[in-house]
Amino acid sequence: MKTFTFDTVIIGSGTSAYYAARGLQAGGQNVAVVDRQAFGGTCALRGCQPKKYLVANAEAVANARHLVGKGIVASPETDWPALQALKNEFLDGIPESSFNGYREVGITPIRGAAHLLDAHTVQVDDSTLKTKHIIIATGSSPRPLDIPGAALAGNSDTFLELPALPQRIVFIGGGYISFEFATVAAQAGSEVTILHRSSQPLKAFDPEAVATLLQATAASGIRFLPEQSPASIERSTNGLRIISTSGTVIEADCVINASGRTPNLNLLDRASISLQTSALGIAVNRYLQSPSHPNIYAIGDVADTGYQLATVADQAGIVVAENILRGNQSPLELDAVASAVFTIPNLTRVGLSEAEARAQGKDFRIRKGSTKNWPSSLRIGETHSFYKILIENGTDRILGAQLLRHQAAEVINLFALAIKKNLTVGDLKSVLWAYPTYGSDLKNMIA
Repeated sequence: MKTFTFDTVIIGSGTSAYYAARGLQAGGQNVAVVDRQAFGGTCALRGCQPKKYLVANAEAVANARHLVGKGIVASPETDWPALQALKNEFLDGIPESSFNGYREVGITPIRGAAHLLDAHTVQVDDSTLKTKHIIIATGSSPRPLDIPGAALAGNSDTFLELPALPQRIVFIGGGYISFEFATVAAQAGSEVTILHRSSQPLKAFDPEAVATLLQATAASGIRFLPEQSPASIERSTNGLRIISTSGTVIEADCVINASGRTPNLNLLDRASISLQTSALGIAVNRYLQSPSHPNIYAIGDVADTGYQLATVADQAGIVVAENILRGNQSPLELDAVASAVFTIPNLTRVGLSEAEARAQGKDFRIRKGSTKNWPSSLRIGETHSFYKILIENGTDRILGAQLLRHQAAEVINLFALAIKKNLTVGDLKSVLWAYPTYGSDLKNMIA
């Protein structure tokens, strides 16, 4: 067995690993990046980027449909094979360019399954890597179903790779993935059903905003069945049959399990040391360091930070490199994390929710309402929207924002900036925003 020595070994090759590796290499370290899967990670290959190709098509179709009879003559239709070809054109070459990109800047990329042996040793196939520091960035995978017929269900990877769009699709779960892909499928012409085990989907978001989103998704033809979990999946004479725990029977051509994701922890199976973990991943302190083994760090979806977002993962990569090079001086700050569900319309949030603000004893006022009668909604035929802005009394700072409307995924970033930089209502009103734009509507939301 060959032995190699590095300053830091990073297990995983997603964007969090990329930022960590580049930061460490720039700081003079000898770094290796190991991955058993294609180089590039979930976001680039199996998540946000390819997903957004499908979402962009759905948005274009929906935008035109909203204006049929109001200046648009006919509704467009999705050419699914052509859409998949466009998406795959983007994906082609990413693994090789990512692998070679590391090598070109002096970072050692290694293909193979990594196993942590002890706090300073990683085994990759027939090689042993000795290292001062280890960064675990192995990401997460779709949570498997534990019901009869589970093998008949696909997951998010399956949906992204469908060569043809099934006529009837059932999504299991009420989170980001279900609602985004359900939106894509519905706009492309499928009959779509979402099963969710509780009454409230998308629990990270304001209940009033979610209720409005459910009205919008119902109007687009998506059927949402709350308090329904699959009890079994079986083949039927014309496809698949899902039987729920309440006895509801749903016929489908395709079932997608989007009930959540679990951290990839199989690299710990051979370890002689014990890392503290939870259902959310590897326990880390505010510097992304294992409390029990200070030379081991975890970043991205495999770390228990409370977020599975690409932006948080990227920032974690930057932060962990700084902490390894300079000692723990840079905590991961998560005070203004903007997130978006790319439904139609977009559902977004940043900062504190109303419930969180009340739990923290904040003194605040609420600005909320709908934009459906504003010119920016009327001109595009938008009939479902909602906003809720939390403003701290006394300081007039923005504490939190929840937006549901066209372009909300862009506008929420303005509120994120306001929260990050402690801007007040007066500061935001003083900006001469380009007008009329969705960004300029911010003034009406905080007035």
